Amino acid sequence: MDQPATNAHPVGVLVMEYGEPATIDEVEPYLRGHFGGQTPPADYVAFLCERCRRVWGGDHGVSGAPQIFAALAAQLAEPGEITYRTVFGARYWHPYIEAALAELSGEGITNVVILPLSPFGSHMALRDYQHALERVRAANPAAPRMHLIESWPELPGFTATVTANAQVALARFPADVHDQVVGLFIAHSVAESARKPEDAYRQQIASSGAQLAAALGLSFWHSAYYSAEGPGQWLGPDVIEAIDQMHQAGVRHILAVPISATYDNVELGYELDVRMAERAAALGIAYERAAEPNAAPAMIADLKALVAETALRVR
Repeated sequence: MDQPATNAHPVGVLVMEYGEPATIDEVEPYLRGHFGGQTPPADYVAFLCERCRRVWGGDHGVSGAPQIFAALAAQLAEPGEITYRTVFGARYWHPYIEAALAELSGEGITNVVILPLSPFGSHMALRDYQHALERVRAANPAAPRMHLIESWPELPGFTATVTANAQVALARFPADVHDQVVGLFIAHSVAESARKPEDAYRQQIASSGAQLAAALGLSFWHSAYYSAEGPGQWLGPDVIEAIDQMHQAGVRHILAVPISATYDNVELGYELDVRMAERAAALGIAYERAAEPNAAPAMIADLKALVAETALRVR
């Protein structure tokens, strides 16, 4: 899948994602990474296995992240002003980002553009990215210079694809109820504190939601968050809480749009297609959800341009 370099000084590109298992057999070793190499509790393994099976419909699944990587790597391999050496790495699963960066370092590459597949950069996400990269530097002082693209929520190809996918989902409602459809635009929750509030992240989500609602012609919409797991205070409301509140307000038609996600994955699929879909059905709400961008050509083309712009500054 990696693209070969064609000159002596290519710019490295690391397409970075979170990572997830692709089979039930991979769940326990995958979770071991989250528990610092220790064996995870059996109930936690069983919990994630059940989530995977509900989303996959079996014991195997496919993440959309490798699709994005393959499409972007093919675009970057085309002849141009800069030659790229593109690799794929995950924070919590194979291929790990440490191995991907070591591969680039071993080839003598001195500059690497790092593109997270999460377009919205919260304090929590950026902190985790930086910690991962600092571990690489600590383990290998000769590691290449790493240039992290912190966020890209307003990339035209991304926003256009989210809007187009939402329009497809909206069209599944009968035409005579379109004016009754309320948007529920969801994003990954993050932990915050008085010392490190996530105001900028919250504002990015709100701004993106307002732009999307206007493009769809929706009079009403709400923001909600998913995967608030762990100690401390997390951004809310949770998606289920939001659906309950909308039902109490008389909403009977919900269009769910994952506005901060770029690809199919177990975590998001479980929220949209299990938790949210089942709660809406139990309340008698007509529910449709938009697809993720995955390897949409418009997004891939603009990601290529974003990488090239960054590479021109750092090579």
